[in-house]
Amino acid sequence: MGMVMIKCPETGRAISTGIEMDRERFRSSAVFFSRTYCGMCAATHEWFAREAWVYETGSPGTGSRSAREAA
Repeated sequence: MGMVMIKCPETGRAISTGIEMDRERFRSSAVFFSRTYCGMCAATHEWFAREAWVYETGSPGTGSRSAREAA
């Protein structure tokens, strides 16, 4: 299980969306749109699933991004 992450357009840093999901489920999910508050720049960012990736800790490839982010 991992955390769905997006890139803050203001700072360029990765931020958590608060959505927990495994990579396979994320890859097979329908395209969706969401909003996430960013504590780094104090703004709410709007994003599509194609702009996000799943960050999983404690598993092989820790810190690697999903194929969806690389696209």
